[in-house]
Amino acid sequence: MKPGQVQALCILKACKNYMANTSQLTRRAPTTLVGPPELKSLSPPLQPPQPQLVPKPAFSLSHGTKIPCSYGNACLDLYFHVLPGTPDSGSYLKQLLPLAWSHNSLTTLKLICKLPGGNGDLEELFYTAALWLHQNHPKTLAHNLLPIAGSLVRFRSLLEVLYGVLEGRDDANYKRKRIKRMQKLLDYYDDLIIKTVGSGRRTSSKKREEIIAMAKKAIEMYEGDQDYQFLHERVSDIYAECLKYDIKSLKKFEQQEKDNVNDPKHSLKLRLTDAASWCPSVDSFFDRATLLCESIAKKVFPREQCSQGSCAEEEEEEADYTSRVRERLMKEVLEPLRKAMDEGIEDMFPRKQHSCPIEKYLNDVKAGGESKINVSAILPHDIIGYVSDKNFGQLVEHQWKAMVEKIYLKQGKFKNCLAVCDVSARMSGYPMDMSISLGLLVSELGEEPWKGKVITFSRNPQLHSIQGSDLKSKYTFMRTMDNQHWDGETDFQKVFDLILQVAVNGNLKPEQMIKRLFVFTSDQDFDDASFNSWETDYEAIQRKFKEKGYGDVVPRILFWNLNDNDMPIPVAHATEQGVARLSGFSYNLVKCFLENDGEIGPHHLMEIDISCSRYQRLAVVD
Repeated sequence: MKPGQVQALCILKACKNYMANTSQLTRRAPTTLVGPPELKSLSPPLQPPQPQLVPKPAFSLSHGTKIPCSYGNACLDLYFHVLPGTPDSGSYLKQLLPLAWSHNSLTTLKLICKLPGGNGDLEELFYTAALWLHQNHPKTLAHNLLPIAGSLVRFRSLLEVLYGVLEGRDDANYKRKRIKRMQKLLDYYDDLIIKTVGSGRRTSSKKREEIIAMAKKAIEMYEGDQDYQFLHERVSDIYAECLKYDIKSLKKFEQQEKDNVNDPKHSLKLRLTDAASWCPSVDSFFDRATLLCESIAKKVFPREQCSQGSCAEEEEEEADYTSRVRERLMKEVLEPLRKAMDEGIEDMFPRKQHSCPIEKYLNDVKAGGESKINVSAILPHDIIGYVSDKNFGQLVEHQWKAMVEKIYLKQGKFKNCLAVCDVSARMSGYPMDMSISLGLLVSELGEEPWKGKVITFSRNPQLHSIQGSDLKSKYTFMRTMDNQHWDGETDFQKVFDLILQVAVNGNLKPEQMIKRLFVFTSDQDFDDASFNSWETDYEAIQRKFKEKGYGDVVPRILFWNLNDNDMPIPVAHATEQGVARLSGFSYNLVKCFLENDGEIGPHHLMEIDISCSRYQRLAVVD
């Protein structure tokens, strides 16, 4: 195996046959768990306990903890208010989950699966939510394990979900131990089976008692709790399916390598899931706590398969069969796969080298002519990004014109709107392109006298008529708008004075007043961007508009911080009257802004975040 020959494979592809066989979701386990040989000598024999109803504890926030202001929708509260590092976030999450589930169960399930997001603290909240899900909707949790592990959280999270349900707790001490467990799992070559059995040393009597106690607890839980048994089987199913797929791929790869030995130019690739990396080793902590390796081994090496060969006697006892297939799992599956991954790990998770989809589209249009233009193929800021490109400059000019005429003008969007555009030195990259492109688009879609107008972001704001005969010249004008008074703030009262002056001078009717004022800036919140107190400004603005006969049509502000790196999710919630805040950037967010005529509320943002294809595989079943 050469470095770079092993590449990552999504477990959804490895388990596609398992996904298609929905009957597996209701079948019971073919055998019971056996556990280590020491359990056989226990007297009296283990008896499965009777299932008991476990009372659900009532949770409350600690004294002095401030409860966030509710949106009146528990799903929105779950999306916006459950944040990592906040006091009592776990308890608050437990209070919200039943309310959110009652409001919309599928949305709540998606929000639970969104929690990890690569953030360690949020991952802890995911485990809290997963435990709640098992306690209240166990079949839904088990049914969705494959899409959860396949594209929403890490593969190893399956182990923590199973162990968390087995323990039935998520207190602070339990969470601290989680990190140590994961470290043990990563060091799979230092597992006890290698350090102890491999070296000939014996396990101490105290350690042996701990092992027996863990196995006893796992078997009692498995035999006495059907929901846990169902979850255990689904976790082992996923591991078994992936490992069978991977070991088959490895054997095929090794045979191809032998057949291809005289053709060094032809480099073969081996695609593996990371199941072997995150599968507990035999006799490791997770295996002893859950007996998961036993379940996996029996599915990788089923008894009926072994009985047809020479690997077992027909009357082999269950305990002997269990011991043998666990050993085979380690030697014939896990160790070869881990060795292959270690040797070829250089390219196991490569950064995908994709050609730019925008340039691909532009090249296709360039080759096929203007008839190939798809007006909705790329967004305004993408077009602006190529306006000075010598290869595509003329092409994006046509793209912009087609987009404005065939989509937004035809649909009557942004008719009475105006933009305040920050084009200061700190606005670089996509924030600058976003500010200019959206400001320019709003200006071109406006009706007179707002058409072609834009306001600068400044302590002394100016209302400009955008100059230029083509897209490039208009872009250049906006980039170089007079901004000498920029100081990181804007005087909103002066902005509204400019708007009111245009309305009065043009003798406009109230219905001709602009409805929304979009403020595009970067790296600051509304409070920081406002030169004066907004409460004071807004009182003065309302008074002035009322005096001129426009008291009922004061424009509303949408303040969009295009580059908010401190916030994990976009937020559109403001306590200031007449103001909505929007933070962050994504393609879906821009699309939502354009499709909804600039009207974006909290529910829009939540739906955007859980609308991608990976969430569409989730389903509520109980």
